[in-house]
Amino acid sequence: MYRALLDRVIATVVLCSLCLQGCHSNFQVTSEDFTLKEASDDAQATNQVLVPDILSSALADVPGSRLPTATSATLSYVATSTVQIDSPTRHFAVRPDVESSREQTSSMDPRETDAKPAVQTAELSSAGCLALLGALSLQSPSVFGSQAWHRYFGEVGAAPSLPSDIDEILHSACPFWSNKAVKDTHLLVLIPATVDGRAFTLDLLEELIQNPRGGGHSTQYFLYDDAVQQSSGDVYSSGPYWVLLTRDVLPGSRNKPYEAQQALVAAQTTHIDYFPYRVPNVLEVATAILSHYVRSGHRLYDEETDKLPSTSTRCTALSEDASEHPSPVTVGRFCSRGLVFLSEFDDDTEFGVCCLRRFGSRHYRPSALLHSFGAEEWRRYFGEVGAAPPLPSHIVDTLNSACPFWPDRQVKNTHLLVLIPAAVDGKPFSLSLLGELIECPRGGGYATKYRYCNSDVREQFGAQSPDRSYWMLMTRDVLEGSRDQWYAAQGSLVADHASRTGLPYELPGALEAATAILLHYVRSGERLCADAPWTYTRCQEQVDYRGSHYPVAVGGFSSWGLDVRDFNDDNDDGLGVACLWKF
Repeated sequence: MYRALLDRVIATVVLCSLCLQGCHSNFQVTSEDFTLKEASDDAQATNQVLVPDILSSALADVPGSRLPTATSATLSYVATSTVQIDSPTRHFAVRPDVESSREQTSSMDPRETDAKPAVQTAELSSAGCLALLGALSLQSPSVFGSQAWHRYFGEVGAAPSLPSDIDEILHSACPFWSNKAVKDTHLLVLIPATVDGRAFTLDLLEELIQNPRGGGHSTQYFLYDDAVQQSSGDVYSSGPYWVLLTRDVLPGSRNKPYEAQQALVAAQTTHIDYFPYRVPNVLEVATAILSHYVRSGHRLYDEETDKLPSTSTRCTALSEDASEHPSPVTVGRFCSRGLVFLSEFDDDTEFGVCCLRRFGSRHYRPSALLHSFGAEEWRRYFGEVGAAPPLPSHIVDTLNSACPFWPDRQVKNTHLLVLIPAAVDGKPFSLSLLGELIECPRGGGYATKYRYCNSDVREQFGAQSPDRSYWMLMTRDVLEGSRDQWYAAQGSLVADHASRTGLPYELPGALEAATAILLHYVRSGERLCADAPWTYTRCQEQVDYRGSHYPVAVGGFSSWGLDVRDFNDDNDDGLGVACLWKF
């Protein structure tokens, strides 16, 4: 430990001395051991000073940071003299979370012939050393971003960008503890939308913290009030965002009514023009406290302090965007037995209030809607579709109920909930427009196409557009027992299910079937009604061909694309029928 500390001190002294001496030589910065090598015009430097890769690991989780990193652009300064550093090579001890960041580095100059780890390089002049030293304070447990989530819990996807002035925000004076900087009194934490493809909720967080990966400290919920779980346990944000949350309740916030605590937050942050402070919700507080503990083993908002009673913070409801009504939920009393969530408690000295700033948009909804494709998803991948009509009040119960066709599974796992828009970016939505949209999706979507779209189908149905937007719930697969049946028998099968369940299921339209199948692929890369085995769903429309009528079928989805065609009214093992419920 003392050797590591001594090495850190030596590295800092060397860097400081270079800055103070007005050194103008250029240095090469590598992400492996953070090597600074002097590049002299007269002679080749033979000695190196090695310091930990603190900068790259600290800022890897801070998108938008303007401090130099191992992959930052070259900082150019005029060279007026050169110096040679006579210092022995030292390899410093690096924390495990810093070491993990090294695994992300790649590529080395192919001209290098001596054996050494692959690294990324950038140029950093001595004038940039001050920025480098300032960045040392960003190492962490202060920042918990996508790499930390990946290490301890799972994949969360790319983090949204932080404000361009995040460095100034973190190094500015704290508005609540004026003798400290924000970085010393706050936690900067990514709130993901999903973890390993699952909606990130309070319920999932409870599961994750009990078995963290990467050597994390495990913990649990000691008391998870039923009212808290019912109101907030299954709610997630449709998009990831960042929160900058205070590590403690605000001074003077204890033993006050909630309205007074809200006023305290507002009064002390009136000088902030954008991303104002506000009272956090329960998911944000729990995520910040518990992610900090999993990585550091340090409990915030605990009940094991000698100077103060146990600490809890009041929160707002997760649905505050819609209701704006405060929640009586409190989070805290973090002890060796876990974190406590309470509701319906009167004012108490332990109940203060913390606050946060949010960076990035978010919209909360029940996790049952995780795989739904609504206006937000249309906007991300294709374009504006206007406001979506409201879903039925029973939709979450419906999605969480047993499937009427596969009773051992829930509806949310056997159906797709999809918005059928009347128009996309002002153009009437149709089979023809859908064929254009799926070839060039935005937002990182998977591109595909129609492998074949029958000319009769295009002529008779390709331009048909719904007169209004509506929601539909369609099965992901054809119904059991519907393959190798005549079209009339398949229609009767759907009608029988509707009569048995009392639910208004019907045959899908060609536009509805193609939209559900293709939108699911654009977002997930998974093909439904695919080619192994060959699977098509027959639809309501029937092509008129020389006085005969043949039902349209959609499916056979392969790497070449989706088939939309008419088939003779015969029975075939590949021809089944899906069904849907319109809202």
